Amino acid sequence: MIIRSIFIAFRYLIYLAKARTRHGIHSPFVFDFINYVLHDSRDYPGYKIVEKQRSLLFRNPNLIEIIDFGAGKGRIGYSTHLRRVKDIAARAGIPVKYGRLLHRIVLYFKPKVMLEMGTSLGISTMYQSSAAPDSLFLAMEGCASTAEFAITNLNAVGSTNARFTVGNFDIVLPGLLRQTAIIDYAFIDGNHTKEATLRYFGQLVKHAGNNSVYIFHDIHWSAEMEQAWNEIKNHEKVIITIDLFHMGLVFFRKELSRQHFIIRF
Repeated sequence: MIIRSIFIAFRYLIYLAKARTRHGIHSPFVFDFINYVLHDSRDYPGYKIVEKQRSLLFRNPNLIEIIDFGAGKGRIGYSTHLRRVKDIAARAGIPVKYGRLLHRIVLYFKPKVMLEMGTSLGISTMYQSSAAPDSLFLAMEGCASTAEFAITNLNAVGSTNARFTVGNFDIVLPGLLRQTAIIDYAFIDGNHTKEATLRYFGQLVKHAGNNSVYIFHDIHWSAEMEQAWNEIKNHEKVIITIDLFHMGLVFFRKELSRQHFIIRF
């Protein structure tokens, strides 16, 4: 844990040295994204609704049994153990800054079919699904116990557009994608290994439309996650990428020039 924290801190310093602001950005598409999404300071009504429910999770001391498929630990198979809800929220719950960003991204691009891989207790799910109540939100979670909490949380904030799939992503993702021609938006926050990340991307990219946006969480979480991110950037279908350190955004717009951006956020 200490070694990983040192690695992330070091990579963050490199990110800060390379990151650019909107000044000097010559891509109108990226410039508009920075202005109207990254720097959008409006207080959207959805924030308050989601964060009220979020605060309840961070105070919940109840124990639940969770299944962990070992995404970030290099394990094969899975383990089960008891954890407090508030501890799961603290470890896996997306920070407010980035939850709000996801909310704004969905508001801005207005995707019709959305996918989240790694729902956990549903904090990020609430931010995203509430921004597009008329869209279909496909939520994937490996653990049934946390998925039940996510469903309860979505009901509490009035989100009724989510359809849940529970199970190992390697098993359930192919079947889910066979039912969906285009994934307009995807937030991938599951197995944090290079192999799994590239495998998921390889399946998802076949369902990317010209206007799709795919978001990968924790792209600098480890050296192999950075390797996966670099391979994704170099994929032939990828046109624009934006590195925000904790998230990497991928766009497929053929009308744009191929460019990769590191933007300060």
